[in-house]
Amino acid sequence: MITIVTETNRARLADALDEMHRQRKAVFVDRMNWRLDVKAGREIDAYDRRDTVYLLSMKGDTLLSSVRLLPTTRAHLMSDLFPRLCPGGVPRGPAIREASRFCVSPVLKKRAARREQLWQIIAGILETGLRFGIEQVSFVAGSALLPLALEAGWQARTLGPAIPDGSDRVTAVAAEITAGGLDAVRRRHDIVGPVIRATSRHAAA
Repeated sequence: MITIVTETNRARLADALDEMHRQRKAVFVDRMNWRLDVKAGREIDAYDRRDTVYLLSMKGDTLLSSVRLLPTTRAHLMSDLFPRLCPGGVPRGPAIREASRFCVSPVLKKRAARREQLWQIIAGILETGLRFGIEQVSFVAGSALLPLALEAGWQARTLGPAIPDGSDRVTAVAAEITAGGLDAVRRRHDIVGPVIRATSRHAAA
């Protein structure tokens, strides 16, 4: 199940968030060799703010995957680092969030298990959006993630051409938050019922 973390419940979930930052360091810095800030063994950047919302996929006390949602009315990755990916302009607005730092626990080695976490997180983004009036989510996808994200079942589209970024190519994507999209994701990936914990009723604004 997925827990929504906001400023209101962050202190209670401090251990899970700490593990999230450790996993991000292990995946993005140690394995993928991204040049990111590391503090005391944790990957934390300027976008890990008080208004950042996190979705944590948990099995008991074990963190399986995570993603963060940033308001697009403030500085975010696409506006600061990747505006060239959006020839028509970077999506912004009070009903638009940017998803970034999707991270699967390095303990999960099998492709099927890792993809299952992607589908869970996408369903979680859709459920969160429908709860809190989010109408669209934007994100930057590398070449491996792009086809999976576009074919996940939700209404997703590219915002411009793929552009080289280090050894990869990245593309800006926008996905609509709709009940129909959530139903399609659930059907396509055999997700039965909600993935968000029923007790996670915290404002995502």
